[in-house]
Amino acid sequence: MFRRAYRASSLVECINSVLRMQQAQHRQMTQGLLDLKRLYWNCHRFRSGRRRNTTPYERLGVPWPEGLCWCDVLKLTPEQLRDKLSTTKTAT
Repeated sequence: MFRRAYRASSLVECINSVLRMQQAQHRQMTQGLLDLKRLYWNCHRFRSGRRRNTTPYERLGVPWPEGLCWCDVLKLTPEQLRDKLSTTKTAT
C-alpha cells in the first residue's frame, strides 16, 4: 500500500502545526471544526510530487464523484450524498 514507511512523529507534528494555527486564531477547537478540517484535508488534491492530482480518499480507494468539491458536500443532504457515492466507481 505504501512505498515506504514514514515516521509517525513527523505526521503528528504536521497535523499539530495545522491545528496550532487554527487554535491561535480562534482559541477554541470544536469537534465540528475538526471534522470540517478532516473533510478538507482528505478531499483536496495534491499539487506536486508523486501523489499529484490525487486525493487521500482516492489513494485509499474511497469512491469520490468526479468534480465534487469538499465544500459542495456540505450542501448535500445525507441521502443525496449517499446516492452520489453509491453511483461512483471505486478509484483504482
